[in-house]
Amino acid sequence: LELVLAALAAQRDLAFDVILADDGSAPPARELAERLALSLPFAIRQVWQSDDGFCKARIQNIAALSTSSDLLIFLDGDCIPFRDLVAVYRRRALPDEFMAGAVVDLGFAMSRALTPANIRSGAHESALGVGARCDLARRQWANWWYRDRRQRRPRIRGGNFAVAASLFHAVNGFDEVYCGYGKEDTDLRDRMRNAGARGISLWTSARATHLSRKLSPSAARRAPEALHE
Repeated sequence: LELVLAALAAQRDLAFDVILADDGSAPPARELAERLALSLPFAIRQVWQSDDGFCKARIQNIAALSTSSDLLIFLDGDCIPFRDLVAVYRRRALPDEFMAGAVVDLGFAMSRALTPANIRSGAHESALGVGARCDLARRQWANWWYRDRRQRRPRIRGGNFAVAASLFHAVNGFDEVYCGYGKEDTDLRDRMRNAGARGISLWTSARATHLSRKLSPSAARRAPEALHE
């Protein structure tokens, strides 16, 4: 959380506020957020729900309903945005559209070396090598080529995407039946496409880096008991 907030504090466009969608963390997470908020150049607040398994879809809906912003940007708690992320999304935003950004995995050594200070100077951005850049360019081209040919384009990563609030609310946000790991982002993309949105692929410009899963293992992905009845 501290690393993500440091990257947001270093954004070139700071005309935003932050909502922490907290899926059942213990009180120390709230205490950390409150302490960090004192030194951040934007407003920050937290919405929280009790631990009922991995219910990301539900808490993100709660977060989205708590703001009147026209543009919603979604980031996972282990995805460190590039310093131009907000500026790119704001510049490319269109009414009733969504934008698909990229998430690039960092190695364990680089993830462990990151600090709030070196993130503010762009250390995580320099880790994006030639191979990763070529892969992003390939995916960007594929998204563009297939956008009007295949309903499942552009590909979307739930850890980094943006959507016009009008579109998000028009499709009723995330489907909260997805309580357990995976597919809530794909389902949202499909319903936005069915509602008439084409989607804007920004894999080469709206980028974030993902901390190594060895350093930041995923939360337990158990589903609530009700889903097994």
